[in-house]
Amino acid sequence: MKLQVAAAVALAGVASAVPISKELLSLKGSIGTLYSSDLTRNVFVKGIHSHNDYWRDVPLFTALSYGVVSVEADVWHFEGDDTVYVGHHDAALNSERTLSSLYVDPLMDILTAANPKNEFTANQTSPYGVFDTSSGQTLYLFIDVKTDGNITWPYVETALQPLLEKGWLTTVNGSEITYGPVTIIGTGNTPYNYVVSQTERFYFFDGPIASLNKTAYPVYVNPIASGSLQSVVETPIGPDGLTKTQYNKIKKLVDGAHDMGILTRFWEVPWWPVAKRNALYRQLLEIGSDLLNADDLAEASTFV
Repeated sequence: MKLQVAAAVALAGVASAVPISKELLSLKGSIGTLYSSDLTRNVFVKGIHSHNDYWRDVPLFTALSYGVVSVEADVWHFEGDDTVYVGHHDAALNSERTLSSLYVDPLMDILTAANPKNEFTANQTSPYGVFDTSSGQTLYLFIDVKTDGNITWPYVETALQPLLEKGWLTTVNGSEITYGPVTIIGTGNTPYNYVVSQTERFYFFDGPIASLNKTAYPVYVNPIASGSLQSVVETPIGPDGLTKTQYNKIKKLVDGAHDMGILTRFWEVPWWPVAKRNALYRQLLEIGSDLLNADDLAEASTFV
């Protein structure tokens, strides 16, 4: 017994002599500390929309690194070509920057890692999302169609098939939404009439926040509604942000959308002067708008 106690004391002495920094280094990356959703561990979800996300040095991943819950890609299609390209205007397009290469393929890799198939996940009933800290949170992927919507949208659907086949897209059946790791929102030239004609689908429409109504724009058509902040308030926005009248107008629209179960986003928020942008960010958050439309993700992430 005395020998056992002595041995325990000796081992404790050895362990305590190892600096914690060295102990951490020895454990980092070991099988006991790694797991499949390492990509977004310690990343906390924020109500931010990555405007023109494809402009970033590393599209999608930069947004995810800030916990951004919504990203946007401008897409183009050309006659005689099945590819859906991504870019702000036609001069910026190239064969390497496509909807598949910048968004679909990376999401396939991320979600495959987040949803391992083994004895531990055998009873898993729904897939995990891209955020380890909030695995049930869907990622909104806005597809801003720049070319003819009726022609382009079928090619968008085809490009999204790998995600659909895995069961990783939010779907709608009639008026029932089943949320998945990724929710596709069509905007720009996305054909509204075509979207609403499909009672079973895996994509939605970006509702017009200024003219929402339960008949044309229910939540199962557009779970998010957007609008140009400047156009909605109509009158010029001053250097200190929204006037009381403008503020109340925006609040009424946001409250109305929320009553319908719809999230909100305002784009065309002036980015300059910075003090004006910051004042508007604070007001929009105070009003309760759900997604800050941001070009500077680092700055926007300090507000939410």
